[in-house]
Amino acid sequence: MKFAILILLFMVLLLSLPAEAQRKSYDWSSRTPEEVLQLQQEPHPCADIKAQRYEAAVKQGFINRAVLANANQNDFDVRYYGLDLNINLNTQWIEGHVDLQIQPTVNNLTSVDLDLTDSLTVDSVWVDGAATSFSHGGYLLTITTPSYDSGEEFTLRVFYQGHPYSGYGYTDGGMGFDPSHYGNMVCWTATEPWGSRNWFPCKDTPEDKADSIDIYIDRAATYEVASNGVLVSDTDIGGGLKRAHWKHNYPIVTYLMALSISDFTVEEWTWSYDSHTMPVLSYTFPNAYDSRALFANETNTMLDIYSDAFCIYPFVEEKLSNVNCGVYGTMEHQTCSFHDPFSSYDQLYLLIHENGHQWWGDMITCRTFHHIWLNEGICTWTEAVYYEALYGHQFYLDYMHGYFYTGGGTIYVEDVYNDVIFDGSLSYRKGACVIHMLRGVLGDEVFFPAIQAWADSPFKYGTATTEDFTSVISNSVGEDLGWFVNQWIYGEGSPDYELSWICEADTGNGFVLSYVIEQTQGGGTIFTMPIQTIFHTTGPDLDTIIWNGQSLQLYSLWFADSVTAITFDPDNWILCTTSTVPLTPHIATIDLPDVVLGEPYYA
Repeated sequence: MKFAILILLFMVLLLSLPAEAQRKSYDWSSRTPEEVLQLQQEPHPCADIKAQRYEAAVKQGFINRAVLANANQNDFDVRYYGLDLNINLNTQWIEGHVDLQIQPTVNNLTSVDLDLTDSLTVDSVWVDGAATSFSHGGYLLTITTPSYDSGEEFTLRVFYQGHPYSGYGYTDGGMGFDPSHYGNMVCWTATEPWGSRNWFPCKDTPEDKADSIDIYIDRAATYEVASNGVLVSDTDIGGGLKRAHWKHNYPIVTYLMALSISDFTVEEWTWSYDSHTMPVLSYTFPNAYDSRALFANETNTMLDIYSDAFCIYPFVEEKLSNVNCGVYGTMEHQTCSFHDPFSSYDQLYLLIHENGHQWWGDMITCRTFHHIWLNEGICTWTEAVYYEALYGHQFYLDYMHGYFYTGGGTIYVEDVYNDVIFDGSLSYRKGACVIHMLRGVLGDEVFFPAIQAWADSPFKYGTATTEDFTSVISNSVGEDLGWFVNQWIYGEGSPDYELSWICEADTGNGFVLSYVIEQTQGGGTIFTMPIQTIFHTTGPDLDTIIWNGQSLQLYSLWFADSVTAITFDPDNWILCTTSTVPLTPHIATIDLPDVVLGEPYYA
C-alpha cells in the first residue's frame, strides 16, 4: 500500500511540474546513422495515412461537383490574388474580400468561373469597380463580365463571409480551427490538392500560378499570424485587433497559399549563402519545445545542403519560415512550411521533407496531379541527399534502399479522379527511386549538373510535366533519356531478375562465360537498364557495365581467368529483385519479322 501511495505521489508531483520541466531534452544532431535508418520507417505509415486521408477527401468530397464543373477556367489566367480577411478564431467565422487580376486567353470572354465552397456566402462581386451579377452553387461561382479579349486584363473583387470548410482539417483541404490543440488555440489552412476553394474564391488548380499575392489578416491582437512571403506590416487597428499584411512576389499556386494563426513564439535569425542573406523564422506554440529547438538548430544546415546540391534556396529574396499548425498539419506552403509539433512522426523528417518541397513542388510544381511524382518523388529523394551530406555516400545508398518499392502500379497517376494521387508507395517511394536510379545511370558528374539544369530551366517558378523533365534532363546530358523515364514513370512494376551462368574453358585458351539474365516480372514492362556487374575470377576482379533490355538475354563473354562469382548491382542502384538459379536450357519467345512473298527471309 505504501508503495502504491508513493507512486501516486510521484505522479502528482510530476504532473504539477511546469511544462518546461516535463519536456525531454533532445539533441537532433547527435543521432547515429543507425537511429536515422530506424526512424526512416516512420515516414512510410505517415505517407500512407496522408494518402488515405487525401483520397477519402477526394472521393467523398468535391471532385464530381467542382473539379469536373470548371466550365471556362481554361479561358483565363489569374495573375494576382489579394486576400483581405477578418478571421474570428472564437466563432470560426471569416469575412472580407478577394481581389483577382484576370487575363483572358480567348477573345470575347464574358464570364469567369471560380471555385468556392457552398458553405461560404458571396455578398457581392465587382468587375473593374462596377457591381455585376453572379451565381453561386455546386462549388462554383460564376461571374458575369463585360466582353474582354485575349490579353486584356481586368480585376474582380468578391465580397464573402461564413464558416470556411475543412473536413479532416489537413487532408480534406480548407481552413481549420482548433480551440485547444494540446492547449493551443489555432486557425490554419492546408489545401492540397483542391481545397483552397474552401476558404477563398479562386481558380483552384496547379496549372495556373499567380504572379504575386497579398494577404491581409485582421485577428485578435493576442495572436500572431504566419503566411507566405514577407511581413510588410502588423499594426493595431483598435477594438482589440491587429492587421497583418503579408506580401509574396514569386509565382504561386493556390494550394501553396496559406496562413496559421495562434499564440506563437516567434524567433528570427539569419541565413547567409554566397553573397545573400535571408531571414529565417520560427513560429511555434509556447509548449512546442522540441519543434522550436529543431527549427533553430537544423534549418540553416538544411538550407546549405539543398542549396549546394540543387540551386540557392529559390525564395531567397524573401524568407523561409517553419510554422506550427493544427492536427496532421505538415505541408510545404511556399516560404512557410507547416508542421504539427505534436504528431507522432519524426520532426526532423518533416523538416527536411517539407522544406525540400521549396525546390521540388513549390519552385517547380507539377502541372497536373497526374505528375505528382515531380513533387513528392523528387522531394522524398532529397531526404537522402540531406543525410548523405551528414553521414556519407554509403549511408545515402542504405537510406534509399529503405525506400525500395517493388509492387505494382504506375507512378504516373492515370486517372486523378479515381486513382490514388498521393500514393505513399508510388508517388513518394518509387518516385524517389527513379531519381536515385537516374543518378546511378548517369554518375554524379553528369547527374547533379542535370538536376541543377532542371532547377534553372524555363520551368523554374512555373509548372511542368514528366515530358518537360525528360526534355530538360536529356538536353543537359546530351542524349534522349526518354527510354529511362518512360519505362519507370509509365511502366508497371519493376524488374525481377533471374540470373544463371556457367564458365567453361575455351577451346583455345582462357574461359567463356555463358551468362543469362531473364526478367520474370509480370505486368508487361520489360526494363532497359545498365547494370554494374563485378565478375570475380581466379585472377583480378573485373568491374563493368552490362546493358540489359530483353525479357531473356544471353551474354557470351571471354575471360583470361575463370569466373568464380558474379556480383550484380553491388551498390543496389536498381529497384529490383534478384535470384540466381542453375543454368538450364531456356525457351525464349520472340517476335519475328513479317514474311514478304518472293523476298529472302532472315530471322
